[in-house]
Amino acid sequence: MPASISEDHGINALSNADHEIYSVGVSTGGIAEMRMVANNPARHVVATTIDATGLAFARRLIEQNKLDDQIALRIEDVAQPLPYAEKTFDYIYARLVLHYLSKQQLPGALDELYRVTKPNGRLFAVVRSTESHDMHRPSASTDPGTMFTSYTFDDPSTGHPKTVQRYFHTPESITGYLQNSGFTINHVRTYQEQIYVDFERQHLASEPDNVIEVLAVKSSVN
Repeated sequence: MPASISEDHGINALSNADHEIYSVGVSTGGIAEMRMVANNPARHVVATTIDATGLAFARRLIEQNKLDDQIALRIEDVAQPLPYAEKTFDYIYARLVLHYLSKQQLPGALDELYRVTKPNGRLFAVVRSTESHDMHRPSASTDPGTMFTSYTFDDPSTGHPKTVQRYFHTPESITGYLQNSGFTINHVRTYQEQIYVDFERQHLASEPDNVIEVLAVKSSVN
């Protein structure tokens, strides 16, 4: 299961001082979270998902690697108020998850992530862009009320058609939401990335996707 470009970027952005990490939407198989704590016994990760099956799969791998004392897995919805005190986390990792939130849900979720981030803490986010091939499928249809694009594709992990919806972003849209919640943008990058379509990392998408990567910072005065 090779690592992705954006996963590498998110992990490489961690500093030795980042001990408390919040991973929004546990990565496929918990691979990223295990990489975060490897060789750093002082680091702890809270990784969340709304997918009970995916959480159980990640838990098995994490326990097999004897890292469950450093990685806490929880069922949580980032679109709801978070059960953490202000200024809890040094680093927020949100790879390929914020595009599942509508334009109504995203501001509140980012306000909560800002609240639980420590001063000088950072948020690493990756979302799929409006340049994604999926947004331009013949089956794709965008709801201007929510900004969700719905589309159907043949899921290689099941062999059956699957319909999903995502909010495809431009660099301006995702950075605008982050700035409105109080974050300062450190960098923005767009690039092509081969994405797995299943949680177990067994099936890659048929072609590379276009993603937007943002690293944002919470001001030290907050």
